[in-house]
Amino acid sequence: MKRKNKTNNIFTKILVVFLLFTASVLAFNLIGNKKNFESKKINTMLMLIEFERIEGILQWEKELDKRGFTALIKAQGNIPKENPEVFKRLAEKGHEIAGGYDGEPFWDMPYERQYEPMKESKDSIESITGKAMRVFGSRYFAYDETTLKAAEALGIEYILGRGTRDVEAVIYQPEEYKVKVISVTNVDVGEPMGRGSLCDYSLWARGADAKEFGKIFDESIAKKPTNMILVSHAYLGGTRLEWWNEYEKALSLEQINWKSFDDWIKNQEIITMANADIPLNKEVKYVQPKPAKPMEDYEPIPGIEDDSEIQIPLDDAAKCL
Repeated sequence: MKRKNKTNNIFTKILVVFLLFTASVLAFNLIGNKKNFESKKINTMLMLIEFERIEGILQWEKELDKRGFTALIKAQGNIPKENPEVFKRLAEKGHEIAGGYDGEPFWDMPYERQYEPMKESKDSIESITGKAMRVFGSRYFAYDETTLKAAEALGIEYILGRGTRDVEAVIYQPEEYKVKVISVTNVDVGEPMGRGSLCDYSLWARGADAKEFGKIFDESIAKKPTNMILVSHAYLGGTRLEWWNEYEKALSLEQINWKSFDDWIKNQEIITMANADIPLNKEVKYVQPKPAKPMEDYEPIPGIEDDSEIQIPLDDAAKCL
C-alpha cells in the first residue's frame, strides 16, 4: 500500500512539473507572438499644425488624453502667444511643441532671413513651455543647407522636410551637421496637384474630401511602410465632423502603433549620409489650391462653435506641406 502511494506521489509530481512546463511554454509563445505582432505594426506619429484658431487643438487634446497618446504640435504665428497656457499645458503632458514660420519657404533664402524667424520662434516657444524647442519647419517644410547651419547655431535638433520616400517617413542625418531632417510621409493625388503630405489640409487643397482622405490613408497603410507621419491642420481636422470621423478611425486601427515623438524617433534607423546626397523635395504644385468644397461648408463637430467668419485664404492651404 505504501509503495502504491509513493508511486502515485511521484506520478503527481511529474504531472505537476509537466503542466507547469507546458504553461510556461504557452506563456512564452504568447508573449513572443505579441511582441512580433507589435513589431509588425507601423511606427506612426501624429503631427498637429496650428496657426489660425485654438478650438481644433483643444478638441485634439481631449481625444489624445482619452487615448493616452501625445503628438508633435507645430504652433506658429500668434497662436502660441495668444494661448500660452494651452501650449504650456500640452508640453507638460508630453506633447512635443515645434516652432514654425509660414511667411515663405526657406529654399535659397539668405542665412539671416532664415536665422531670425527661427530664433524668434524658438524664443517664443521656449518662453511659453519652459522646455527646449527641438523641432522647426518653414512653409512647405522647405529647407536647404543654410537652414541646417542656422538650426545648428540655435541648437535645434530637427528640421522638418518634404517627403522623399513616398509614404515612408524617414530621418536623415547629414554627416556635416548635428541637425537631423525629418522627411514626412508623402502621397500622390495625380495631376495636376501631384504629391504632398498625408495631411487633411494638403489633401483638401488638392481637391480631396474627407472620404478620399480616409481612402488615401488606408492605401498608405496597405503599402506597409515601417514609419509614417499623419498630419492634421487642427482648424480643419479638429473642428469639422467628416474629417474628424476619419481621424477617429485612424486612431483605432490595429495596424498602427501610435508613438510619442521621442518613441517614434527611437523606433527607426536614422539614415546618415553626406548632405549633398540627401534627396531634397521641392515639388509644390498646389500653390493655388482647388478644394472640392469650401471648409466652411463642412459640418462642425458638435460642441465646437461654427465660426464661419474664419475663412482661410486659399494660398494659405499650401502652408500644410
